Amino acid sequence: MSLDAASRYQVTRILTGLVPHCLPPLLFYYAHVWGIPVYRSHFGALAKGFGLGMMVELLLQLLIVVSFLLVLVPQLKVKLVLIGTLALFTAWAMFPNHPIRGYVYCFLMTVPPLLAIWLAQGLCRLCLPGEHLHAQ
Repeated sequence: MSLDAASRYQVTRILTGLVPHCLPPLLFYYAHVWGIPVYRSHFGALAKGFGLGMMVELLLQLLIVVSFLLVLVPQLKVKLVLIGTLALFTAWAMFPNHPIRGYVYCFLMTVPPLLAIWLAQGLCRLCLPGEHLHAQ
């Protein structure tokens, strides 16, 4: 089965995007696991009266879903809207009650996915150096 140039580009874009977009959820998980003891040592176990365990699990699950969607969606504007929506939800859930956690989780919800988009585009260009196709 031979693929035309557009189909080959889409398959390569998706395959090269899988690895970079798997990294943000892993980074989120490890930053949470290693960062909570640091947070507790500086601010106390329950700084504002209740824990955020279920909210953090929800944020991780949303990040996994959004990362998967970022692999499939070809348009950069749609990817940025997905990341922005995720960041706005995180800010809504964390601020003003948990400002330090809000800053950290908003950072973890935006910067790693943006870097994954950049890395996936670079890997796609490396795998298809002669073709200058852009997804419509």
